[in-house]
Formats: sequence, structure tokens, C-alpha cells
Amino acid sequence: MDSCANDTEIINALLKDSYNKHYIPSHPTHVRVDMWVQEVTSVSELTQDFEIDLYINEFWEDPALVYEDMNPCKRNISFDDKVLQRLWIPNTCFINSKNAAIHESPFRNVFLMVFSNGTLWTNYRMKLTGPCDMKLKRFPFDKQKCYLTFESFNYNTGEVRMSWNQPYPVILLKRIELPDFKLVNFSVIAVEQMYPAGWWDELTVAFVFQRRYGWYVLQGAIPARTMLGVNSLLAMTFQFGNIIRNLPRVSYVKAIDVWMLSGML
Repeated sequence: MDSCANDTEIINALLKDSYNKHYIPSHPTHVRVDMWVQEVTSVSELTQDFEIDLYINEFWEDPALVYEDMNPCKRNISFDDKVLQRLWIPNTCFINSKNAAIHESPFRNVFLMVFSNGTLWTNYRMKLTGPCDMKLKRFPFDKQKCYLTFESFNYNTGEVRMSWNQPYPVILLKRIELPDFKLVNFSVIAVEQMYPAGWWDELTVAFVFQRRYGWYVLQGAIPARTMLGVNSLLAMTFQFGNIIRNLPRVSYVKAIDVWMLSGML
């Protein structure tokens, strides 16, 4: 019985001189995308943006990487970004992000899996800062929307078609709550955007954050109550002083004394 081909033998055979990383696998290549939300660390009214940690997944097929006929030991093989750099990729990015970085703790957080039928799965763990459409008319009972838009930077719809991976394009890995906001909803859309070089597929996810207004209500009520109490106490003290000024000095408690002290309490 012949021995099976291990990971090293397969990838060396696939990435021989005949493989060209600049050659698009098909016209167009269909790329499916989904997102795992790990954490939202801030929502800022001052800079009108939010910070998010997430995993972005991409799936596509490359016929040049089919290895079913090599008698593989495994039907899927995992690699790091060093192998990924030798393959064709759709060159996707978050086009509306203010900042974007791949986590590097303790190494570059990039995952690649190649299936025997030529399907590729890439996963990037990233930290991003994206824009928010701040509308504060209902503050502090407001809701705010923040957006991230994902597309291929290099390839238009004639070369790469982008779509959300169904049935779960976005998954929350935990309940998202901040000191002043909580994530209450999210939605996804896919549109075609016109550029001078053609049409591009754009995948947008919108996050809806509801403000936790308890702190603002308390902070607004306490100063008001304090001011009301101080003003009332000053007014009663002034009134009590005017009254006792016209009364004889006696050592026993008068009814007016009881009334005024009760009012102060």
C-alpha cells in the first residue's frame, strides 16, 4: 500500500515553478466573506469613530491548488502567512477604516487552510478604527451607527466578486457592552460601487450602539437636587432670622422654632 503524501510534499508540489501568484484563478473569482466580532473597546463622540477587534474570514477556490489526486494524508492543511504570501489572494481591505492592523501577539495572527478540492480559507485577527455617523439630537437616549466596508482593493467585479458568507455573515463571540454603550443590533449589505476603473463589490456591516443613559441622568439630577436644597435652606434661614429678630430672647422652645427646624430637616 502506498504511503500518503504529507503537508510538505503537497505544498512543494503545488507551489512549483508553474504556479503563478499573479494569475487570477478564474474570471471572476468568487470570494465569500464573514466576520467574527471579538470585542468593541470604545465608541467616541469626540472623534466620531469606534474601535473593534475582529476576525475576518475569506473563502475562494483556486483550481491550481487541488491535491485530491496526490493521496494526501489529510483533506485540509493549515499554514501561516509565509505560505499565504506565495499564493494568489484577492487583496481585500477595509476601505473606510481610519486605522487597521493585524494582531502580532506573539506572532502575526494570520491563518491559512487549503482543502484538497482547491478551496482556500484565510483568517486575519485585526484591530480597526472605523467611522460612526453621530447624531446627538436625542442625547442621552440616542443610538449611534458605526460602519465598516470591505472590498478588494485591486480587482473589480470582472475579476473578483465579493459576497457575504451565508447564513451567518457576522457572528458575535461575546455580548458587547461598554461603560456607556451596548451593541443592540447589526446588519450587512452588499452593493456595487462605481469607480473610474469599473465596478467594485462593497460589503458593509453596520453596528448599532445604544447609549446607557443611567449615568447621565444621575449626574444631571444630583446637581439640580443639591441646588434646590441649598436655595431652600438659605431661604428658610433668612426667614427664620427675620422672625426671631422681633421676638424676646427666651430659654424655652417655641412653636415657631419647631416649625422652622422641621422645615429645615
